[in-house]
Amino acid sequence: MNNISAIELGSEKIACTIASVEDTPEKKVRILGFASIPSRGIKRAQIVDIQVVTKNLEECLTQAERMAGTRINNAVLVTSGPSIASQTSHGIVAVTYQNQDISEEDVGRAIESAKAISLASTREIIHVIPQQFIVDGQAGIKNPIGMTGVRLEVDTHIISASAINLNNIRKACSILGVNVDGIIFAGLASAQAVVTDTEKELGCVLVDIGAGTSDISVYVDGSLVHTSVIPLGSKNVTSDIAAGLRVSLPSAEKIKLSLSTADRKATRNSGKKTEDALGDELSLNSLHLPERMSSVSRQVLVNGILKPRLEEIAEFINNELTNNQLKDLIPAGVIITGGGALTPYMDEVLGKVLGLPVRIGYPPELDGIADELKEPSYSSLVGALLYSSTQEETPRSMAIPNIANVFKNIEIKDSFQKMVDFFKSFIPGAK
Repeated sequence: MNNISAIELGSEKIACTIASVEDTPEKKVRILGFASIPSRGIKRAQIVDIQVVTKNLEECLTQAERMAGTRINNAVLVTSGPSIASQTSHGIVAVTYQNQDISEEDVGRAIESAKAISLASTREIIHVIPQQFIVDGQAGIKNPIGMTGVRLEVDTHIISASAINLNNIRKACSILGVNVDGIIFAGLASAQAVVTDTEKELGCVLVDIGAGTSDISVYVDGSLVHTSVIPLGSKNVTSDIAAGLRVSLPSAEKIKLSLSTADRKATRNSGKKTEDALGDELSLNSLHLPERMSSVSRQVLVNGILKPRLEEIAEFINNELTNNQLKDLIPAGVIITGGGALTPYMDEVLGKVLGLPVRIGYPPELDGIADELKEPSYSSLVGALLYSSTQEETPRSMAIPNIANVFKNIEIKDSFQKMVDFFKSFIPGAK
């Protein structure tokens, strides 16, 4: 049984979790420790004050380690932000000539060749994800290992991020004695947790709505074909409520959550969400706001403040899909997750603007101390654990061999003498 850890540095929260993975084919994950604290020093998933972030991360790690009874030495990091970019690339290699059976090493070399792209020095590749393999001209192959061929090609989806931000994240972890095993894009991690294989095969789009940004991941025929990040999230909705009602941000957040709770209660009692069932006045007495507001007009709050911002978010997503000719390739619809997925009317507005079915994605229930991790706001954290637990099964990228290890079993004296004899063979009379 191995232990794995995941850390998420978000605009709204810093969260980390420790889990154990069974040494079985199922790779069952069990949560040992978990902690989440409000985030400071991070804006739109980018570090703006590394000292504050390091201090907050230390507090979060301490709480999780105390719960699990073990120390976090290695972890995978979940990242997002407007610096995330993606592109496609094609790789070609010749299959190892000995038996012409495609091996794991051949797959690794093909994927490595696809990484040979022109990239700015300020960017770093974090994922190279195969979309399909092509063996001797036959396309649409998902796993070519064991097949016979002489030419192996691969189409890949490459995700890159700001090297500066990634280095700052690594530095904050390094200061606390945590080695970074890998970086995972939040949209990819969330998809691992909430999107089914059937939805990926049919074609779908996952929208992970965070506080400051929203991650978009599009799947077609079971493969990831597009990723992007839009600079809008649930915090924009909260800011609009604060400005529209002239209250503080904490009060605006409470009002937003109160609206969501009231809507769920009314819908549960009446069986449907209607204006008559909900009523126009939303009581705020139970919130004990410092602004001493007792109630607010639902009409003003929903139609005047909330929905216009949600429609803007939906239009961003719609434009992203339309501009990349993906709108007609995702009949399975939209899966929304992340903390912003529970924003009132979010699913309703997205469905109306996009013209697609929408559902809220909840992460799967894991064993152990995992009650808090059932919420959509922790989908990327759960997905990072699931993604990490299965990495042994994916083809490894080709690594440059360690020259010292290659020659470690060869006697230097014998090698030197063989080299001398080799060169002597070309010199007349040297024997």
